[in-house]
Formats: sequence, C-alpha cells, structure tokens
Amino acid sequence: MEKAVFQRNQNNTANIYIAGNYTSSISTVEARFTNATNSQVVIDWTVFSSNINGGIFHGSVANVPGGWYNIEVRGKMNGNIVGTTNINKVGVGEVFIIAGQSNAQGREGDQGEVGATDERVVSHNEVSWFDAGLGQCDIKFPNYPTFSQITSASGTRSYLSKTGQNPWCYGKLGDNLVNKLGVPVAFFNSGAISTSSVNWKESSDGSPTNNHYSNVQYCNAVGVPYSGLKRVLNYYASIFGVRAILWHQGETDNYMTNTGSNYISNINYVINKSRTHLGQNIPWVISRATVFDKNANGGSGNSSSTIINAQNSVINSSNKIFSGPYTDDILGSNRSDEVHFYGSGLIELANRWDASLSLDFFNNATPIPAQPLPNISISCASLNQQRLTAPGGYVSYKWVKVDSGNQDFEDTAEATTQIIDRSSGSYRCYLTDNLGNITFTQTVTVQNVAAQCSCVGIISCSGITYLSDNQPCSSTNGWGPIEFNKSNGENGTGDGTTIKLKGVSYAKGIGVHANSEIRYNLNNSFGRFIAELGIDDEVSTAVGGATVIFKVYKDNVISYTSGIINKNTSTVKININVVGVNELRLVVDDSGDNSFADHADWAGARLHCVDSQAPTAPTGLVESLISQNCATLTWNASTDNMEVEKYNIYKDGALIGFVNAPITTYRVTGLNQLNYYQFRVKAVDYSGNESSQSNLVEVVTLQNLVITNSNKQINIGQSSSLYAFGCFGGTVTWSTNSTQNPILVSPTDTTTYSVTCTIGDCTSAATSETVNVIPNCKNSYNLLQGIDDFVTSTTNLTYNASQTIRATNIISSEAKVNYNAGQSITLLPGFQSIPGTVFKASIVGCNNP
Repeated sequence: MEKAVFQRNQNNTANIYIAGNYTSSISTVEARFTNATNSQVVIDWTVFSSNINGGIFHGSVANVPGGWYNIEVRGKMNGNIVGTTNINKVGVGEVFIIAGQSNAQGREGDQGEVGATDERVVSHNEVSWFDAGLGQCDIKFPNYPTFSQITSASGTRSYLSKTGQNPWCYGKLGDNLVNKLGVPVAFFNSGAISTSSVNWKESSDGSPTNNHYSNVQYCNAVGVPYSGLKRVLNYYASIFGVRAILWHQGETDNYMTNTGSNYISNINYVINKSRTHLGQNIPWVISRATVFDKNANGGSGNSSSTIINAQNSVINSSNKIFSGPYTDDILGSNRSDEVHFYGSGLIELANRWDASLSLDFFNNATPIPAQPLPNISISCASLNQQRLTAPGGYVSYKWVKVDSGNQDFEDTAEATTQIIDRSSGSYRCYLTDNLGNITFTQTVTVQNVAAQCSCVGIISCSGITYLSDNQPCSSTNGWGPIEFNKSNGENGTGDGTTIKLKGVSYAKGIGVHANSEIRYNLNNSFGRFIAELGIDDEVSTAVGGATVIFKVYKDNVISYTSGIINKNTSTVKININVVGVNELRLVVDDSGDNSFADHADWAGARLHCVDSQAPTAPTGLVESLISQNCATLTWNASTDNMEVEKYNIYKDGALIGFVNAPITTYRVTGLNQLNYYQFRVKAVDYSGNESSQSNLVEVVTLQNLVITNSNKQINIGQSSSLYAFGCFGGTVTWSTNSTQNPILVSPTDTTTYSVTCTIGDCTSAATSETVNVIPNCKNSYNLLQGIDDFVTSTTNLTYNASQTIRATNIISSEAKVNYNAGQSITLLPGFQSIPGTVFKASIVGCNNP
C-alpha cells in the first residue's frame, strides 16, 4: 500500500512484506529500497520471495530501517529481468491510535486546525463515525486502507479513520514528530464526543451506556464508544502495528462530578480490556484534561483537581502507561467555548503532545509489530479451476472478489471457508484470529488456468506416496524413456533392471539418464520429499563418465543440489520440506564430462503427508556384550503413521548418536571402565517428530584386566606364569600375540607384557605386568625391605655379585634364596629369614657355583 506506515521496533527496523501477481514465468523476485527524499539506495537488490507459484509471489525484506521509501520490485528468470514495478512512498516509522472524547476526536467543521506540511504524516482518509441514515453510531470496520497526507485545506480537509472528523492537532503533531524522529508517522482515531470514563468502561463490556448530557443511550448503539477503539485495534494495529494509544479525556467526568476512585477504576479497566482484545501489552499515554465550562453562557473553564489527580494515579510507566500533556491551562481564545481547542490552541496542544512523546518515552514504550502478511497459496483443483488456500490457524475467513467492486471487510462475502476453487477473478481473503484481530492476504488473480492446470497432479496425501506410482506432468530424459521402479537401462522401454545402489536393491524409484527433468504437481498437499540418490550399479564397471548432479526445485526455486556424484560416491539420502509446494521438479544434469553412462536413480522417491504425529516409543531395550569400554543396545522397532527415519540414542540424558531405521541395534563405545551409565532410545520420523523414550537400561562396565604373576623376579632360564582376570565372555590377547590364558614366559631380560580383552568388536585398554630378570654377576646388590621381599613358595632365586651384597629384606613363605658374592655379604638390621625358608649366603665368585 502506497504511503502506508509500518511500526518500527526498538531497533528502528521493521519487516516489510511484499506480494503480488505475475504473468511471465519467474524464478526469483527482488526488491530495492531507496530513500524517497534523496533517492539514495538504503537496501540494494535482495531476493525476498519465499513463495512463487501459480501466478503469485510472496515474501519479506527483514530489518528495513526507519524511513520513507520508494520500493522497486523485479522478477527474474534464469538471471534475466522479465518484469518490474514500483511502490512509491512506503514508511517504517511510528503509528499512533487516538482515543478519548471530542478533544481527541476533533470537532466537525472548521476549527482552525492545521494540516501537516510533511507528506510523511499520513492517515486513512475516511470517517465512519455516525450513520445518519440509521441515526446511530457506525460500528463497522474501516474500509480497505488507502493513505494520504493529513491536510486541512478547504475542500480537502482530511478525516482520520475511524472517527476523526478533521486533522485537529495531529497534522501539526505529526510534523513535530517527523522533524524530531526522522521517520514517517501515521494516526488512526477512535475518539468519541461527550464520553465519560463510565461510557468507555460500560461499552467495553458490550453493554449499553447513557449519554450524560441527554440521559439516553449513547449514540443509539450498544457497545459504543469502546467498539470504535476495538475496531481500530483489531484492524489497523493488527495490520500496521502501533506504538501507543494517545488518550485525551476527562472533561465529561468533570461535568458529571465523577469521583477520583471511580475514574481510576474505569480507565484501568478500559486499558486492560484493550490489551486483552489486541492480545498485546499496548502502551497508553494519558493526558491530564478536565476543563469544562458549567455555565451555559460562558465561564471560566473550570478544572477538576479530582480528575487530574486520578489521571496522575493511572499513569504508571512500569505498566507501560505514560504521562501525556497537561492541557487545562490552555484557555481564552485558544478555547472559544471554554471546552474545545481552536486555532492556536490546537497548535499548543500539538506541541504539548510532542513534548510528552519524548525520546525517553520512545526508549521505554515497547511497540506492537505488524502481523506478517498471510502467505496464500495457489494450486490446481481440476483442469479448469485453481484452488486458493489461506493459511490455517484462524477462526474465520472471508473472501471478497475485488474485481467486482468489493474491497472491504464489510462487503458481501464470496466465501467464508479457508479454501476456495475458482476459474477466474481476483480475490482477497480477510482472516480473523481468536481475539478478533483482522489481517488480509494479497490480491490473487486467477489466470492462465488451462495452461497451469493442464496436469492436475497428485491431489491429496494419504500415507506414503511413491512418485513412481504416479504419472508426472512432464518428463524428459537423456537416453530412452524414464523408467519407473527400474533403472534406466540401455535401449528401449522397460529394459532396465531392479534399481540398485551400492548393492542395495529398491523396489520403488525412478531411473533416469542425464540430462533429465521430471515435473510433478503436488497441489500443496504434502509435507516431505524423501529419496536416496546415486549412480545405478548397472554401470559400476563403466570405464568413463557416470558422473551427474542431482537438483530439486520447489515451485521453480532450487532447493537442493547434490554436487558431483559418481559411481564410487556413497548413496546420498535427502529429506526435503515440501509443505506449501505446488510443483516439484527433479533434475539430473551431466557434470560436464559428457553424459556417458550417466544412469542416475531417484531410489525410493516418495512423499509424506504433513505430519505432526510422533512414532511409538521403542520397547524392549536391552544391553549385551558389555566390556570395559563398550556395550551393545538392542530394541524392538517403533511404528509410525508415515515412516520411522532413525533412532536417537541417549546416554545419561544426552544425545550421543543415532542409527537409521530399520536398524535396531547400536554399539556404544568410548565408555570408562567400572562406570555406571543409563541409556534410552527414541524414534524419529522424517518430519522430525520424536517419540517418547524407551525403557531405561542401566550398564556397569567391566573393570580393566588384572594380571597375576607367579614369579615377578626370575633368574635367566626360569619361567613365570601370567594370568589375566576380568575378560568375561571375551578373548584375551597378549602382547606376544598369544590368546592363551594363562601364558608361561621365560624372558632372558626384564620384560613388560600387556594384555587386552576383546568382547564383540570392542577391545579394552591394555593392562601391563613386568617380569624382572635378575642380572647375572653385577658388581653389587642392595636389597631393600618392602621392595625386594620374597614371599612366595615358588620363589627360587640366586643373586650372583662379583663384589658385595647388602640386604635388609625379608624372606618368607618357604622361598628359596641364595646370595653369592666374591667379597662380602652384609645382613643389616631388618633382614629376616623366616623359619621354613631356605636361605644360603656364600662368599664365592660369580663363576664358582
């Protein structure tokens, strides 16, 4: 919408949605934002389209900074520009809603008001306040928005929809704000003359309320005046966003001598109602206004301290209720009737509002963003009708046929369903959420139906749909015909064989030869596209060629490209989101080395429905083959309304891996010895829905191996028996490559032996043991207690020294030990030879036994 203003966020940006129709084929749509004042480029050409299909496009440009823009839009096909258009003057800035009584609404006729001098101060120029024909207030929603500068020139005086009868002070206020903030400003009015806080509170409940001056039902309509504010909130605030409600009211409460406590209660009630009805914590700005001349022939413009104090009490910035201007001292000629502002008084009122809307206010009043533009989709319902589908999640839908004069929410409905089928015409859908907030779609023109719907395609989804079981809308192939449920083959129709990739056979799939293209109409009916990709095994021995690139297009936009795949490439699995996709196009291109032997398979190519149902939980989880650092998990397969894709494995609550279905076993590695672990398994389908968890399995890993050594020390020629404990159900392997247990070793020098345990396919960390060989005929030995004690009956050792032996060690348990030294043997305090042992000490040379 030209000259529309969308509410910026606290970062001074907004998302701008762009949608439209096209006739020439396009694959991308780009937009460029230029400053409408100086033509400088603010956002250069950027692709924004997320939905290009059936003659319509839709998308958004994120983080557009506050400003006033001309927007250029262009469509491209294969990099070439095929169409352009412009949208002049669109703003990211500030949006305000006005509420209160006549000094908020503005009085009918010439009141000396001043329009805006800056084109960036805008409103929807219409008024739907009072229906003279019905003699009551008009409670309908505003018409389809069109924006223009707020002006006060004779004959072109602006209304401020919904109820604003003239520019009042808002043209001047808008100029002030634009000058201060540097961004455009839009105003919408919901004020109502002669209203009290009582009228607003009672009508917010949908109850009748009386005019305090005539004592008859206010405006002859139930729910007024609050219905006007609710309509503006649910319509303009929903579509464009809003910074705050500007509230100017209190004169009638002064007239009726309302109490302060009652005023506080009423206004807080209305504020809370507005936030409930919008579903957002919209900020309010409360003016301090009470002046009302109670004398019929003029008077002093009496102010009410009671109401002023009540208004001050309502203000609470922590609850996003901010202080507006104090206006009771604007008197005299500025208020010709001692109630309503006039001429210079309106300028002063604007200046005071501007002062209240300070930079501090903008830093603390969190704005409400515009709702995203609903993404409508178009597909084929039959050979002569297109299907228009509005997004789900709304409580009501209202289609209007705009090319027959309808533009507005209040116009006669073409249909009230989410989906309509039409053969011609231009349509817009109004959507209402559960709070009553309204937004609308782009205008969609049904066109070229015969060409676009020449192939109806796959109309609806039920379970798993294999593409090879359905006729494509079109197909081309580089060699012979495309084969369904077979490989491409070499010659004519049907000469292919069972599809096979890396030895795995597939009953379903499509065999092609580069360069090929297959097109299916999905009619926005599916959720996922799944396939396994590769070069068929039938050309596994080809001398050259057999290199391709797979591509997947969704509504003419490339969604996936494989890179180069050859006959040695592992099978590639794809799982692509196709929600809202009308046309699926599968392309296989030659990689550039000619198309020799380019037999490519879309193996198992299939579609899943949109799916939010999780698989059943895996059952019967058990553990086996537990070792020092591994364990094997096995479980029963889950079921799903579509297909289980994989199983996620959780250790102690953390995801550690997965296996692809239908595998139902997992080998856990990297565990620590003698440790406690908890395991669970969850099933996941192709839409990412994860099941609840399986039963719990608890695992305690084995302790690392322990080696017993019959003789830790030996003389050359003696042996030691080594035994490894702890390899339960597995195989030990010694560093000698022996798998015997125990093993007998006779090293000639001190040697360290290691052993591992293999259970299943997992091998433990090595455990080591050293057999010490006593050197023959050292110069000297110094044998120490606690280190060189001999305590086993299998000990039979001789120490030969060419010079000396000194000993403080202990010999026990029937050990047999000989000390031979050429010069001396000294048995020091601490040495013991326990009864039952055999100990002999001899002064003898090494070579004289």
